[in-house]
Amino acid sequence: MTVTVLAGVAAMAPPAKLTFGMVALGPALAGATANPPAVLAVGGYAFALAFAISSWQGLLGTTDQVSRLLVVLGATAIGWGIARHHRALLRESAEAAREREMLAVVAEQSADAIVASTLDGVVTAWNAGAERMYGWPAGEVIGRPIAELILPEDHGPDLERALADLAAGRQLHFEESRRVRRDGTSLLVEVNVWPIRDQNGIVVAAAATERDITERKQARERSARADRLESLGQLAGGVAHDFNNLLAIILNYADFLADEVTGDAADDLSRIRNAADRAKSLTGQLLLFAKREPTQVEIIDLNQVVTEADELLSRTIGENIRLVSRPGAGTMPVRANRGRLDQILLNLVINARDAMPDGGVVVVETDCVETDGIAFARLTVSDTGIGMTAEVRDRLFEPFFTTKPADRGTGLGLSTVYGIVGEANGHIGVDSAPGVGTTFRILLPSAAAPAGRRSDSPEQELAYGHGELIMVVEDDDFVRDLVIRILRDNGYRATALGDGSLADLDLHDVALLITDVVLRGRSGPALAGRLRARRADLRVLFMSGYSDAEVRREHGIDPAVRIVQKPFTAVELLAGVGEALSDVPAAHHAPRT
Repeated sequence: MTVTVLAGVAAMAPPAKLTFGMVALGPALAGATANPPAVLAVGGYAFALAFAISSWQGLLGTTDQVSRLLVVLGATAIGWGIARHHRALLRESAEAAREREMLAVVAEQSADAIVASTLDGVVTAWNAGAERMYGWPAGEVIGRPIAELILPEDHGPDLERALADLAAGRQLHFEESRRVRRDGTSLLVEVNVWPIRDQNGIVVAAAATERDITERKQARERSARADRLESLGQLAGGVAHDFNNLLAIILNYADFLADEVTGDAADDLSRIRNAADRAKSLTGQLLLFAKREPTQVEIIDLNQVVTEADELLSRTIGENIRLVSRPGAGTMPVRANRGRLDQILLNLVINARDAMPDGGVVVVETDCVETDGIAFARLTVSDTGIGMTAEVRDRLFEPFFTTKPADRGTGLGLSTVYGIVGEANGHIGVDSAPGVGTTFRILLPSAAAPAGRRSDSPEQELAYGHGELIMVVEDDDFVRDLVIRILRDNGYRATALGDGSLADLDLHDVALLITDVVLRGRSGPALAGRLRARRADLRVLFMSGYSDAEVRREHGIDPAVRIVQKPFTAVELLAGVGEALSDVPAAHHAPRT
């Protein structure tokens, strides 16, 4: 339309006038449309009009007509170039806008918190990830100082140093940084912060991505704790094994001397024997706390658990804390795993110890109660420690929640107690207040005592042999000599297996093989398997100073196979020998080799 009007004006003007040049303005003006084909169309239309008008004016074939047509073509070319350049700019702008929109969507949908702020710490951007992580909606955060929102109170100086580094153009990375949610709970985050610059390269703001690593940190701590427990279990098992060998020697040689001394010497020997018995009990409890077994539920007397754990717990809590055990009257049978009950006691007593840095009293009590018509055995552990606030009490059983320093607790002890009590269909409660101590009460459903169980069993008598030949395999010389002496003193023939070739060994007259499960450089069950390959009816009796369940699992020993636990007395060893000799060997009793 514009070109037509300009052409009409040019046609009315005298041919010599420059008014005709206005026709060339059409293609130039069309360049603003950013549409090159449209510019060419307008240019073609303008060219046709210019040719028609100049011819009508009598300029056909003249130099003036040619120059005028060249002006139109030049204007069309310029307009086409302008349109093409403008279209490229528009495309770049649109692509940049789409990229910005995509980045905005990615930032908004990111699981990480993405936060932008001014150089004085005022929040200017807050994505959905930050809303989920910290519990603050963007509308309540933007325009407020970040220090009063998610930073702990003691992080003020750290924030000032970080903002100064950002203003200097430095990027920052923090492997672990503590944050606080809107509800007051803490979390750990990994933080990357970088400066934002304007078109002139001047730092005007800062942006940060923060990733919640709380679960990752907890997983590392769980793994580290499991590794520590594994190491402690191996150490405890190894120490108990060697100590049990020594105790076997002390106990039995004390028994050998018992019939030979009288008077004060007999009393002294009795004290030695009693001390060895107490040491035997301690190593048994050490193995019980250290072993790693699947949960095996049985009917256990809760009073017996408390009584037997008393000495080990007393040694655990230190000399400035007094442990008082008050078992209830009679028996209190519960259906539970013995090791788990010991773990409950240990965790609660250690927790009480840590609450009394200046000393105090821990009381462990048991009694029977009835709730809603259901009988329970109640275990109560109370202390005279510092107590706890209601806020701490409410979170007491949360995994990894702890008020102790990082090097003194992982926050798993009481959560473990809670889980064990739940597995036993029990209940746990706690009463505490600052300055008045803490009391834990655990209710476990009562169980019927196993039929036929007697609290006082008669003392076993020695089982004498009738000349049977027994081969002994034990890498501790003193224990081996002890076993051979017990056997020979009680009617058996006994010999030790040397280091020679098994192929040259005569097994024809051997009635029984007694072997330690764990030997230096070899395995007792593997040795028994090789000898049974030559003589299938060979009877075997194992000895071990390790946990019964652990050695069976590690060496594939069938539950029906008897294992004499060290430290043993002569009565216990001979009872095992008598049982092994009376048993008919079966293929399914053989250990895996």
